[in-house]
Amino acid sequence: MSAHTPTYSAARATTTDQPDFVTLRPATGDAHLLRLYCMPPAGMSASYFQAFASHLPSAVGLHALQLPGRGRATGTPVHTDPHRLGQFLAERISQDDDGHPYAVFGHSVGSLIAYETVTCLTRRGHHPPTLLALSAMAAPHHPEFTAQAPNVLLGGREGIEKLFGRLPHRADHDPRALINTWIPMLADLLLALQFPPHQGPPLDTQLALYGGEDDPVISPDALAGWNDISSRPATPRLFPGNHTYPLGNVEALSSRLTADLVASLRGWVCPVNGPGSPAGECPVGDLRNGRPSGP
Repeated sequence: MSAHTPTYSAARATTTDQPDFVTLRPATGDAHLLRLYCMPPAGMSASYFQAFASHLPSAVGLHALQLPGRGRATGTPVHTDPHRLGQFLAERISQDDDGHPYAVFGHSVGSLIAYETVTCLTRRGHHPPTLLALSAMAAPHHPEFTAQAPNVLLGGREGIEKLFGRLPHRADHDPRALINTWIPMLADLLLALQFPPHQGPPLDTQLALYGGEDDPVISPDALAGWNDISSRPATPRLFPGNHTYPLGNVEALSSRLTADLVASLRGWVCPVNGPGSPAGECPVGDLRNGRPSGP
């Protein structure tokens, strides 16, 4: 099987009417095995992150969220309850836990899903990810996304494409294809609008914040609003492009994410009998080539 062929873990349900993680590439090597869970933007399937597989270190296993209503699951009922979805995904990640580190990355509405998933993991008493990377989305308490949402919801195709980019060409000629494309996008917008403000103590996990320099929806100030609810804030990193900037900056974004993953692993304690120092601390691996760094 090709290393870049999407596969479903045998331990997971394979029904298309439930959320699931697709393994786009398994981790290899011994220095660090880190699971990176990626949440795609509104309306998109797990394949959104396929382009990143060849740019991330071999020690990073790339797992992308597949939600009902898109990709191979087109036509199945969609999810619009953020808390229920977060609880479901938290359970999925808990089932994977073997003591090795993991990180969570979300783009656009996927950032809100990533945030809710990590919040649910924390409430369950599960150890948090080493890194929570959030892209092109305002925190739930910030008014900017809510202020823009009516323009998207009432703007028809033009409003949708302003936020998500051009719709598939087949949607120009096939009304059913257009409906099937719109349903998950609108469902994810409804999901985003139902996120309540953060409650409880600040998130105690390292943040990474990414955005597009010319994003018409989420400003750098709105992106920085995530720091209000975190005890470990981050400076937003901006890339050329608008709200759909990631696919135009795959290599650069992968490089930045890799650097943030390396930084987040400092101080991580390995599983029992895993690689590490006599004190139990993992060596901070050079994730680009799988070798440990330092003495």
